[in-house]
Amino acid sequence: MHNTDPEPALRGPRVKFGTHLREYRITAGKRQKELAAMLGWSVSKISMVERGQRPADEDFARAADAALSADGGLLSRWRETVEHASRWPVWLARLAEIEQQADTLRLWQPLIVPGMLQTPEYARAIFRGKPATTPDEVERNVEARLERQHVLQRDNGPTVWVIVDEVVLSRPIGSEAVMAEQMAHLAALDECPRINVRVLPRNSWLTTGLQGAFVLASGPGMPDMAYLESITLSQITADSERVREIKSRYEMLHNEALPRRASLQLIGEMAEQWTT
Repeated sequence: MHNTDPEPALRGPRVKFGTHLREYRITAGKRQKELAAMLGWSVSKISMVERGQRPADEDFARAADAALSADGGLLSRWRETVEHASRWPVWLARLAEIEQQADTLRLWQPLIVPGMLQTPEYARAIFRGKPATTPDEVERNVEARLERQHVLQRDNGPTVWVIVDEVVLSRPIGSEAVMAEQMAHLAALDECPRINVRVLPRNSWLTTGLQGAFVLASGPGMPDMAYLESITLSQITADSERVREIKSRYEMLHNEALPRRASLQLIGEMAEQWTT
C-alpha cells in the first residue's frame, strides 16, 4: 500500500539517531524494555525513536547516553544529526529523503547539469553565482550536494534517467577546465547501467521543458512525486494530476532526445572542445 502523505516527514536525521541509539543499547546489553524502564518511557516510544518514527530531544539523548554508559558518545551523535538537518532548507531535505527512498528518478534540466551529476568544481561555480554568498556558505552547499550524490553509489541505488538540453553542454560554468571535467564526468556516469544520460538537441523545436527543471521520483511505499525547480520557490508535490502532467512532459522530452549512444558521442565531443 502506498503512503498517502504527499510530503514525507523529515525522517533522515531521526533514522540516523535511532540507528545509533539501537547500536549503543545492544552494546550495553539492554533490551528496549529495560531502557524504557530506566528512562521512564514506554517501550513503544523507545521503539519509535529507534525506527526514526519519533524525534528525540536533547534531554532524551542525554538521559539515554547516561543510562547506556555511552560516555557522551550518543549525545554527540544526536548533536551531529541535528546539525546535519539544519544545514539544508526544508524543501531540500525533503528532496534528499525522496531520492533516498526512490527506486527510479527521472530528471530534466534545461539550464545546467543536474545537481546529482555535478562535479565539485562545477557545483562550486554554481553556488558562487548566488548574490551575497560567503565562501563558507559555498563550501557547505557543495558538501551537501555531494552528500546527496551518495545515493548513486549504493548497490541498491535508484535507476536514474536524465535528459539535459544541448545548451547545458556549451554554457560556460566556472572555466574551460571545469566544463571539460564535468563533461568527462557525465560520460563516465553513463557507463553505470543504472544511469542513462540523454541530450535534447537544439533543433528539436520542443518547448515543453522550457518552463523549468523537474525531477520525477517513484518507489515502493511512496506516492509518485515531482520536484519542480525555480529560482525563488522550489516545491515538491504528490498531487496526482500535477505529477501526471509532469510525466507527460517528460515523455515528450524523452521522445525527442537523442539516443543514448548519440548523446554520449555529443557529450564526448563537447568535452574535447572544452579541453582545446
